[in-house]
Amino acid sequence: MDTTLHFLGLPEVLLLQTIIIRHIGGIQGITEQGFERLATALAVPQQSMFGEDLYPDLPAKAAALFDALVNGHCFSDGNKRTALLAMIEFLARNGLRFAAADDDALYDWVLSAAARSTTRVEQAAWVAARCEATNG
Repeated sequence: MDTTLHFLGLPEVLLLQTIIIRHIGGIQGITEQGFERLATALAVPQQSMFGEDLYPDLPAKAAALFDALVNGHCFSDGNKRTALLAMIEFLARNGLRFAAADDDALYDWVLSAAARSTTRVEQAAWVAARCEATNG
């Protein structure tokens, strides 16, 4: 069994933002400080301290990525949408399917994260409750 985690890179997240803007609308592109902020956000799920991962499991890593992207304001538009799609893609690449059955609850969760009304620990628990393993 392959236990290597598959993290997203700059090209993948830039592509996700492009896809979102082309399909839903908005301003495509990255802010003046966006590349630096994006690189920082993409490193968050991989952070460790004293040899221990700060985010110990996939849902925690995914929630940390989401939070870092949402609050990093890397893009001219579509930060929340890009963050959500990046989180879902990260989970999928690592064998988990994100299944939020209630669109209103998902919308509220995204807005609460963007408003910094929830902690990363709370976000991780919310994500974990909505993940299921994929077959393959």
